[in-house]
Amino acid sequence: MTTYATLKSDITEYMARSDITDALKATFVRLAEAEIRRSVRIGAMETTDTSFSVNSRSTALPAGFISMRSISSNATNKRELDYLPPARIRSAEIFDISGGDPRAYTIEGSNLILAPVPTSGSLTLVYYKAFDALSADSDTNTLLSTYYDVYLYGALRAASEWALEPENETRYAQKFAIAVEQTNQEERWSRVSGSALFRTGGMGTP
Repeated sequence: MTTYATLKSDITEYMARSDITDALKATFVRLAEAEIRRSVRIGAMETTDTSFSVNSRSTALPAGFISMRSISSNATNKRELDYLPPARIRSAEIFDISGGDPRAYTIEGSNLILAPVPTSGSLTLVYYKAFDALSADSDTNTLLSTYYDVYLYGALRAASEWALEPENETRYAQKFAIAVEQTNQEERWSRVSGSALFRTGGMGTP
């Protein structure tokens, strides 16, 4: 199992410097984690909350929220809510209705905005959630264990920037970008592997 301690040890080995303290390595990893939150989307980051309580127009999003996959009402119709940009939802007729079942949503800052305004109820949210920041030496997560190069190259890019090594910074930035793309691509493939995608029309269509 790959851990935070392994990652810090490898940063030291790759950089081949004696002046990189544990505090600096922690900073490099934090910078890598910030990049990971912006660019990596894997199944292990998906979280489902089947009882997200709402009773007002604006409700704080869950801790660690990155982006929404789907959102639906838990009322009888189980309706999936429509996304509207902030400007459009505020000009929609349903925006000023109170007490109705939510039919549309938008995100403003760290808040979920609903229309109509619910008096009470709950939603089912499926969303991408950031991994907890690595802290203890024994800490790990699915990305660190399965796609270790993403963490390593992200941290080495930050370390090379600190060390004023532009060539290495560029090299590791490229390696990080490739690792992220390959990781996201593998996750996309895993969602459809084992069965053919349904296609309408063409040869063999009844």
